[in-house]
Amino acid sequence: MIRVWVFIIDTRNMGPELQGGMIGVAGSAHPSAAEKRECVETVSGWAVDGWAIAADLHTVIGRLAAMTAETACVPFVSFDRVIQQSEGPAIALQAPRSPVRGIG
Repeated sequence: MIRVWVFIIDTRNMGPELQGGMIGVAGSAHPSAAEKRECVETVSGWAVDGWAIAADLHTVIGRLAAMTAETACVPFVSFDRVIQQSEGPAIALQAPRSPVRGIG
């Protein structure tokens, strides 16, 4: 089963570089090759449309999302973690990082 989750993040109160929209990307702790491929393809598709990308750099999927965002020249925002709540996921965001350097 492929487990890469994509969710839209409300950017109405964020900086102008994020007003084109932002998606968050999360995945399993130990992604398969198919999950990694899905992450790159999914992030690439959204980035082509100008969406900023957010992910946790402490995960494999997060690092893949960051490298894909950098390659596509779209903003990347690192977040600490995704917390599942009854009303939906909540994230802890850090300062925007674009382009991403020193990961991997």
